[in-house]
Amino acid sequence: MRRWILFVSARHFRTKRREKGHTASVLSVGGIAAGVMTLITVLAVMNGFQIGTIEDILEINSYHLRVTAEPPTGASAAGDVSVRAAAVSDLPGVRAAVPMVEMYALGQGFFADPVAIALRGVPADIRERDQGFGEQLQMVAGEFDLTASDTMVVGEELARRIGLRVGDPVSIINFSAAGLNLARPDAAELTVTGLFKTGFLEYDAGWGFVSLAAAEALGAGPPTVIAVKLRDRFADRQAAARIAAAVPRSEVTSWRDYNRAIFGALRLEKTLMMLLIGLIFVVVGVNIFQSLRRSVVERTDEIGVLKALGAPPAALRMIFVLEGLLIGLAGATIGTALGLVLSTNINAVFAGAEVVVNAILGAVGWLVTLVAPGRQISSGFSIFSPAYFYLDSVPAVLVLQELVGVFLFALGSAVVAALAASRRIIGIVPAEVLRYE
Repeated sequence: MRRWILFVSARHFRTKRREKGHTASVLSVGGIAAGVMTLITVLAVMNGFQIGTIEDILEINSYHLRVTAEPPTGASAAGDVSVRAAAVSDLPGVRAAVPMVEMYALGQGFFADPVAIALRGVPADIRERDQGFGEQLQMVAGEFDLTASDTMVVGEELARRIGLRVGDPVSIINFSAAGLNLARPDAAELTVTGLFKTGFLEYDAGWGFVSLAAAEALGAGPPTVIAVKLRDRFADRQAAARIAAAVPRSEVTSWRDYNRAIFGALRLEKTLMMLLIGLIFVVVGVNIFQSLRRSVVERTDEIGVLKALGAPPAALRMIFVLEGLLIGLAGATIGTALGLVLSTNINAVFAGAEVVVNAILGAVGWLVTLVAPGRQISSGFSIFSPAYFYLDSVPAVLVLQELVGVFLFALGSAVVAALAASRRIIGIVPAEVLRYE
């Protein structure tokens, strides 16, 4: 590339415009920076929420693969499933494989009203066998102790709803039991040994865990499902083929199929949010187009002189394209830096905003008490109040590919706008421009 093109382009970017000085360039750079910062921050927060939801679902609920085999019969039925689970856990790429059984029950604690519970029977040592499950399920009271056949671990929110503490009895009616007498169902009494929290309200407010022995005593029968965790969940198809060969007459369901609806909704939500925020770059691109188009008009004399000296139209267009590239590069760099700072300190930003708002409310409340004694204004403002949001903090996860994509998209919008604005150069005729000079 010729040096004079870079020189002229940089000079145009630095020097003031006749009408508005640097205003147009500053607004263009600021618009791109604001768009990049907003998009990076929103994507980081959405990634945090979505990844947290996905991890909760995969580590606690659906697992990576579910192996449903023909139910064994006989006294050794549960042992047969445990043998199959051990065989699956030895396969390449498998991190953990545990037998389990699912039930739907009613639970009643201290309060009179019973609530529906998704009850799952698991091995008593599941937290040791499945480390991902143990890390995702945090104990807030008691222990995850299912060694006795009459014990149970429940979610923290569920315990609050039905009035349970560690050591309290809970009455359970398993509506999944075979031969259940719906007219007069038999209730079993279990003892709560621990309260857990996952951060996922559905699990914390409606789930409980019992041992496989307790599940069988509740009428669920022996387990028929083997829940499998993989070292790489995206290698599920290869692992499913190996498991199907190792466990004859079995059906293997992947996490992709089991959670298709919710994962599809999360993907659609993220895509639509990106498109909506991406409209910022359309507005900024139009602004850059109009700014560079006016720049071409203002510099018609200079363009005519350069054309008369032999500069090709493509080289002259490149001057303005590079000017747009500089605008895009400056805006994208500033926006990326601000987005990274904001995303990594999002909770501090929210905390600072709460302090400012509460300070303003406190000052207003003080003025109100002076004018109207006895009246008060609450200053306990919280952006994510626990009364409305089931959050301890706002998660943010930055993905390198998305950062690069946002940066390049912002850069591309500025370059495309500059290309469109520079088309006017083609129609400038040196003889007409210099006729009266």
